[in-house]
Amino acid sequence: MFGFVVADAGALSEAEKDRYRAVYCGLCLALRDRYGQLSRACLTYDLTFFVLLCNSLHEPPEQTGASHCVMHPAPAAPRPWVHSTWTDYAAGLSVALAYHKVLDDVADDGSAGARVVRRLLAGAYEQARQRTPDACADIEEAMAAIRAIEREGAAADPDGAARAFGQLLGRLFGRGQGFWADDMEALGNGLGRLIYLMDAAVDASDDARTGSYNPFVALGSDPEAMGTTLALAAAEAAGPYERLPLVQDKHLLDSILYSGIWAQFNRKYRAAPPA
Repeated sequence: MFGFVVADAGALSEAEKDRYRAVYCGLCLALRDRYGQLSRACLTYDLTFFVLLCNSLHEPPEQTGASHCVMHPAPAAPRPWVHSTWTDYAAGLSVALAYHKVLDDVADDGSAGARVVRRLLAGAYEQARQRTPDACADIEEAMAAIRAIEREGAAADPDGAARAFGQLLGRLFGRGQGFWADDMEALGNGLGRLIYLMDAAVDASDDARTGSYNPFVALGSDPEAMGTTLALAAAEAAGPYERLPLVQDKHLLDSILYSGIWAQFNRKYRAAPPA
C-alpha cells in the first residue's frame, strides 16, 4: 500500500527537485538517528509528502545541512537535507507502518525473508511505540481490522479495507494539526482510501490469479471502471487539500497529489501507444 505518493518529476523545476530530495534525505537521516541504520529501509516518498505538507501548512523552523550518504558513497558530494519537527514524527510513522506491512507479509506467506525483516525491525518499532504511542496504537488496531476484512473476502464488503486504511491515515494526518486537524484528517482519509485502491488496481491481475483480496476483482472491474473509481477517490482527497492555506512547496505538492500518484496506474493501463 506504499510507493504511490510520489512527485511527477517531469512537472518539477530543478529547484523543486532539489527541495524534494532534501526533505527525503532529512527523513532518511531522522530514521538513522532515531531508530538505527537498518530503519532506513523503511524510507518512502509517501511520508516525504507528509513532511512537505506539514512544513508548508505550519511553516516550522527547518534545519538544513549536507551529509554523505551510504547509498551514494564517496567520492559523491554531500547530499543536502532538510529537517523539522514533522520529520521526526514521520520517521516514527515510517517505522510503524513498515513493521506492520512486514507482519502482513509474515501472515500471508510466512516467508523466511519476511520473518527476518520482522526481527530486524522489532527494536525500532518498540522505540516508535515509546515515542508515538497513540499513533502506533491506531496503526495496530487498524491493521488488525484490515487483516480481518481481507480474510472475510472482498465480496462481503468491497470497500471495507480501503475505507479502514483511509480512516487510519486520517487519524495519523490529523494528529497535532491544531486548527487544521479536521481538514488534515479528511485529506488523510481520502488519500489512504485512494492509496489502497490504487494498489488494488495495479495488482488486480495478480490477485485474480492467486485469489487474494481485491475489491476490483470482486466487482469484476475493467481498467475504465477502476479509473473512474480512483478519480472519485482522488476528488475526496482533493477537496480538503485545497482548503489548506498552502504556499510553500504548493506546486511540488500538487505534482504529487494530482499527477505523480497516478504514475503506476497509468504505466499499467494507460501507456502511450508506440510512435
